[in-house]
Amino acid sequence: MGLEILFIGLNQIGASIGVALADQQLEMRRVGYDADGQQARRVRQAGAVDHLVSHPRKASEVADVVVLSTPTVDVRDYLEMLGAKLKPNAVVLDTSPLKVPSAAWAEELLPEDRHYIGVTPIVGPAALLTEVPDHQVPCADLFHGGLMAIVIPPKTPELAVTVALRFAAILGATPFFIDPVEHDAVIATVEGLPSLICAALMNMAAEAKNWRELQHMAGSLFANATQFHPSQTPKIQGVTLFLNQEIVLTKIDGLLEELQRLRALIAGEDSKALIDYLTKATTTRDAWLTIRQHGDWAGQEFQRVKTVEKPGFLSSLFGIKPRRPKERK
Repeated sequence: MGLEILFIGLNQIGASIGVALADQQLEMRRVGYDADGQQARRVRQAGAVDHLVSHPRKASEVADVVVLSTPTVDVRDYLEMLGAKLKPNAVVLDTSPLKVPSAAWAEELLPEDRHYIGVTPIVGPAALLTEVPDHQVPCADLFHGGLMAIVIPPKTPELAVTVALRFAAILGATPFFIDPVEHDAVIATVEGLPSLICAALMNMAAEAKNWRELQHMAGSLFANATQFHPSQTPKIQGVTLFLNQEIVLTKIDGLLEELQRLRALIAGEDSKALIDYLTKATTTRDAWLTIRQHGDWAGQEFQRVKTVEKPGFLSSLFGIKPRRPKERK
């Protein structure tokens, strides 16, 4: 019997992992479920999964690995639904945005011999600045050359950790370990704040007396600055922000302090100080983009793990023989 992998949530993250797995020389079956039936069928046609189910409960009973790619608000319901039904030593890889609440739910709801790992795959250089990304289309190379943040709860066995590391290798991503609180603090800065800034800028402009003129004159800079994450509805964004409330509030306070600092520079008569401020922001962003686009993380202080190049390496974890390559005529 081959490796059984269940995908719950076929968003771009989950579907892209499924497409990447298709290239592995491994006897496996990729089973997929998404609450959006149309999206599920679209992903199935793209080759991200081999089979679709109308409900994940039955498929979970034979799954060796469950890839959970849903909004954080849905994680508890799925863990509660599937926890005791998962086979012993099954590994749940959770790609949802927040790890602190998800890890706590997993500790509460999963039996001791079912294992939770929080993973956040980070898009590679090629996908970082895509002008018009299609969040519904899976891509096997989406995370190639990127990173994968891994959150490991206490007492997690080596088997589960190895599964997470080897999934990172499949994606061509460099894995590193991170504390769940630190992870969610980073998410608050790089995802939470940008969405709030988008909303604040958009609403401020729309409520201005000269909104009519603003609509006529606003260009690509304004359009980009008010662009929300295409795969997240306001409801999902709002609930996620509330789940990360304490950290998000701290980040908002920090942003307000920075805006007050910037306001003071503009209100002052020292134009050089303002130019220096803007120059620092520009050069810092350029330096970050250079590192990000080339994957040059030398000197960065995180615990990286060597990627595994051997094809079919997941098989050894579950006692499954690698798939024999087809003979070429």
